[in-house]
Amino acid sequence: MRILLADDLETLRSGVRELLLRESDFKVSEARNLDELRAAVARYSPDIVLVDLDLPPAGGIAAVAELQRSETSSILWSFEPDRATVLEAIRAGARGYLDKEISPQGLVRALRGVVRGEAALSRELVTLLIDALHGVEERDRVRDKAAVLSSREREVLALVSRGARNREIGEELHISEFTVKRHVQNILNKLEVPSRRSAAAVYRSAFQPDWLATDARTPASLAG
Repeated sequence: MRILLADDLETLRSGVRELLLRESDFKVSEARNLDELRAAVARYSPDIVLVDLDLPPAGGIAAVAELQRSETSSILWSFEPDRATVLEAIRAGARGYLDKEISPQGLVRALRGVVRGEAALSRELVTLLIDALHGVEERDRVRDKAAVLSSREREVLALVSRGARNREIGEELHISEFTVKRHVQNILNKLEVPSRRSAAAVYRSAFQPDWLATDARTPASLAG
């Protein structure tokens, strides 16, 4: 089994290489960055590339996306993976995502499993991935609901979500306070919500880019 370790930290590569070479069926090569990864893939045709999330120069997810054009299976890994990153890695083409805190035995099992066609995901990361997919579905549902708002209503709602009062919104948008009140009422009616707070929650769910990447980390990291 040909394994390529793509990581810029020599100490980590050395430790993982030593671990894998204890297994009689592993051959190991290394890369410190994307250019070396490309060269190593062309030279060794690895079965699996284990890619660090922060691989220079553009990160591991970009490297994984590029590897989709080859027959190599890629696994991304990092410390304390969050659900948004796991989902992004899988979307980019990774066959799995591992926490660098994985046990030596767990790493070996995961690599062998990928060769057998299995996904390299711990139970905790499977849970994170499922949560992330549910989160995307919920975000899309809320965005569809918010699509009925006009551009002006969306501007008003953005300011409402920041806690601005009607007078402050009117000053910001150069409209009267009465017009703001009318916009707010239209927003509540269109979104079918009872209050400004509920409308603000819809806005944050639908339009804030970091909504998916909330504090969801692996249970082990939370426990630590």
